[in-house]
Amino acid sequence: MQYGNVIMEQHQPAPSFLVQLLHSVPHINITLHRVNDTFNPNSTIYIESLGILASIPAALLIISLVFLLLYLLTRCCDRKPRKPKSHGCQKCTLIFFAVVCCAAIGLGLYGNDDLHNGVLQIFGSGRKIEQLILNVRNQTEIVKHNLKSKVVLSELEQIFEQPPHRPNVTALYLLHDTVKMAKDNTTLAINALETIVYLTRPAYTDITLKSLLDTYEFYEELRWPITLGFLTFLLLLCIILMIGATRSSRCALIFFSVCGLLAVTVCWLLSGIYLASAVALGDFCMKPNDYICSHPKLKDVQYTYCSTVGTNRYVLRLNESKVHVDRAKESLETVNGIGMELYPGIQISSKVNKINGELDDSKRQLTALSVMLDRRTVAEHYADATRSLCEGGLLGLTLMLLASLVSAAILSLLVCVDSHTWIYLTKKRPGYEDKAETTPLFPAGSNASPAAPIIASGTMTVNRTLLHAQTATSNGATGVSGGTGLGGAGATGTLIPTSGRNGTTHGMRGASGHHTLGRLPSQHAPIMGPNNGKYATLSKQCKTLESNDFY
Repeated sequence: MQYGNVIMEQHQPAPSFLVQLLHSVPHINITLHRVNDTFNPNSTIYIESLGILASIPAALLIISLVFLLLYLLTRCCDRKPRKPKSHGCQKCTLIFFAVVCCAAIGLGLYGNDDLHNGVLQIFGSGRKIEQLILNVRNQTEIVKHNLKSKVVLSELEQIFEQPPHRPNVTALYLLHDTVKMAKDNTTLAINALETIVYLTRPAYTDITLKSLLDTYEFYEELRWPITLGFLTFLLLLCIILMIGATRSSRCALIFFSVCGLLAVTVCWLLSGIYLASAVALGDFCMKPNDYICSHPKLKDVQYTYCSTVGTNRYVLRLNESKVHVDRAKESLETVNGIGMELYPGIQISSKVNKINGELDDSKRQLTALSVMLDRRTVAEHYADATRSLCEGGLLGLTLMLLASLVSAAILSLLVCVDSHTWIYLTKKRPGYEDKAETTPLFPAGSNASPAAPIIASGTMTVNRTLLHAQTATSNGATGVSGGTGLGGAGATGTLIPTSGRNGTTHGMRGASGHHTLGRLPSQHAPIMGPNNGKYATLSKQCKTLESNDFY
């Protein structure tokens, strides 16, 4: 087996530059010491070195999350209003890096497709080898069954048990011995074929090529669509970010901040997995034959690929079976010659020729099996699988690694800038309907009296009703109204004196639009003015206030 490995290393292609680059990545353990970089997944030290490489992007994830936390804390304390024009640079930055992130995600999509195609080629080559082993087993079973039923269990001995027409004890003894020799050689040929069947039927503890292909094909059927869906989700996030930046949409920007934080976490974690996988695959592709041929439970691979000319167990057993078949044919020729002399009246030749034909067919099938199991034929399938894995598959995995690292870094930056942008985006101004409600009854340019009190609540001015001034004097004086009708905006703001029953003046009442509600004059005083003492309204839609409403 060691000699076979030396022969295979001579035909092993030189590793590519990408393989050498990934293999040159330092492998260190927990104590920061270099360890052996030979691919060996069964070694805990080797797995530990890959875990340390995978923890580097995880550390970058923690650093980015801490930086983002500190940045958001500073933004929460900063409530200084900003001008709308100051957000233009931030929006341009968001759009530019979103486009760059889309390019990186596109690179990841290309790498994912390239890796998937390489893995499918590996499965195709593996299925060919698996089918080859299965065909060898089935045809070997057929050849073994034909030799056992048509040669060993033939009626040739029963014919020679009859007394010969020409008595010759020596010739009869030689005839029986030759028949027995033919059957013994056929039995030995069958035993060699049973060895091949046993070798192609693995034990329960062995890892068959079929089980490996089924397992990894199931994982690939899950990995490829999940990765494709995640990268598509990242593209949609970038598109939502660009739409939110161009339209100044707070909802879109906040949605990106939340989902972008989750995307950053997943990208950094995937970067760690891709980094460890790429380095491990680079180590494997440096000397793939060493691991394949040293695996103790991959017997199908070892018997077909790892052996050299003259050491393949399958071919050795087939050659051994062919030798015994040739000896059986030689014995049958001797039996045919002696039998025709001892039994001239019996058709010995036809029966011997029939058995001889079965041996010829078995020999042709054994020769075809030897050609099928030739190492050069099997090596072509293994070379295709190795080339697909170490060239197309490794390139795709490396592109996915670069895309994941770049996307994680850019998304971290976008989350920071996006959070800085939507915090300072103000809400929309009130509509025209809101402005109409806040418009004061009297414009600022009217001649309103400074002594008239104004009742206000927030930004709304009390403008439902206007108290129409009433004037009455105890001595029959006529009153003057400060503003009548619905056109309250034209009031002059004249102060009107009011008198009680004894003629004394109680105070001054304002006749302007902004007023203080008071009582009506005494019932004995004459009521002057419009509406017969009731309060005037601003419009038909406003309620007419009675004097009882104020008591």
